[in-house]
Amino acid sequence: MSAPRVALAIARADILERVRRYSFLVTLAATAWLGWLVARGKVSLLLDGYHGTMNGAWAGTLVAVTLSSIVSVVGFWIVKGGVERDRATHVGEILAATPMSKTTYALGKFLSNFAVLAIIVAALAVVAPILVWLNGGETIRAWETLSPFVFIALPALATVAALAVLFETFRPLSGGAGNALWFFLWSAMLAIPVATHSPRLDMSGLMMVQESAAVAAKAAYPDYAGGFSLNVGGGGGEPVKGTFHWSGVEWTSARIALRMSWFVIAFLIALVAALPFDRFEKGTIPFFRPPRDPRSGEEKRGWSPSLPGRLPSAYAGELKLMINGRAWWFWLVFIGFIVAGALTPIAVSRGRILPFAWIWPMLAWSAMGAREAKYGTEELVFTAPRPIARQLPALYFAGVTVAIAAGSGVALRCLIAGSFAGLGGWLVGALFIPALALAFGVVSGGSKLFEAFYTVFWYIGPMQPVPALDFMGASDAALAARMPLYYLVATVALLALAAFGRRLRLIR
Repeated sequence: MSAPRVALAIARADILERVRRYSFLVTLAATAWLGWLVARGKVSLLLDGYHGTMNGAWAGTLVAVTLSSIVSVVGFWIVKGGVERDRATHVGEILAATPMSKTTYALGKFLSNFAVLAIIVAALAVVAPILVWLNGGETIRAWETLSPFVFIALPALATVAALAVLFETFRPLSGGAGNALWFFLWSAMLAIPVATHSPRLDMSGLMMVQESAAVAAKAAYPDYAGGFSLNVGGGGGEPVKGTFHWSGVEWTSARIALRMSWFVIAFLIALVAALPFDRFEKGTIPFFRPPRDPRSGEEKRGWSPSLPGRLPSAYAGELKLMINGRAWWFWLVFIGFIVAGALTPIAVSRGRILPFAWIWPMLAWSAMGAREAKYGTEELVFTAPRPIARQLPALYFAGVTVAIAAGSGVALRCLIAGSFAGLGGWLVGALFIPALALAFGVVSGGSKLFEAFYTVFWYIGPMQPVPALDFMGASDAALAARMPLYYLVATVALLALAAFGRRLRLIR
């Protein structure tokens, strides 16, 4: 069988496997929810308060740029995991025994990722006509409505699909570190073209849309100053001043070539992804490694890992698993945040040091609740005495211990400065983060959901800061709004969700 046919076979098998998973139904539900947000006007495209009349061109472009910019960050996390799934299910070992090349495999995974994202594009393409109809817009022209999906959304998501494969084949980025790094890479990919005025670097196509729509806005409103924004949650507080007629981007051969070049870039990235791919030669690393006889080197028979029964010993075991194996530089930075939190001024300590101190151990928390499913030890761990009443609290308190240790310098600074409100917000944050990780891990059976959600939540909440999303009380505005009380209630709800989810897994 030729290499292209093998790549297509890999893609087809992967797509069929994905669409049969519950996670794909969740993805489709999230897509429908996003479509509802767009249709209800919760996503808006404004040029200094002006926007285009609701015709097919404007509606199609609005949905397409939502896909290429906002959905692209989530799309990466949706499709990433195909290589790791083959590794965990030992399918990779079967593939490694075939003549299949690394390049063929990487291209097959890229095609599979792109197909999943293309399904999302196709589903949201239905929203554009509905959006025009709900707003009593003009007659829809098929080309003006659908061309933004072809030339804006699909090239951007093809690049995302290829980058997901690259992150997986490059082992240092295949896990939680890559999931967190992607958010910052995505932010840079949106910001750099605007900062450097380089349309060639604009994966999302926003600059091309701005250039075209600005001409129409300037013709209708001479006071238009060149602003352009894509807002989620309404108009972002920006009042709507008026509307102007826009027939969409004029798709010249130069513009089409520029957008199609992103398909070429995606293909090249997929080829590069084959270079660091180990072709499953290293296999998987078992979570519990049986001891070996020092003379023969063979595994000892009849061995099974000891499972602590009492809460204190269970807590010690969970804490050891959480922090074991970290490199020396991890602890060096960990201690550095503690020292910096204790010595810097209180505003800097709470507002800047604490958020970084509590993003650093993210990978230690992300395994909470998901470790048993990942390493196939559920039958072993869940048969221990009282797995919910002992193992789950032990796991949670181990996570809280890591949070308290990482933020201890900030807590000391709050005590010295007499900021008891700040100390209260800190304590709630230390309780909330492990509860979030535990609940997400139990429900999803993996670490990716927490890693993706927490990275975005951390960036928008404490780092911006947005008081309503500041779960650690890093800003005075969050404390004034009594947000720690809300997140304390959320902590209790998350722990209840974790216990309920674990209970369901036990009775299956």
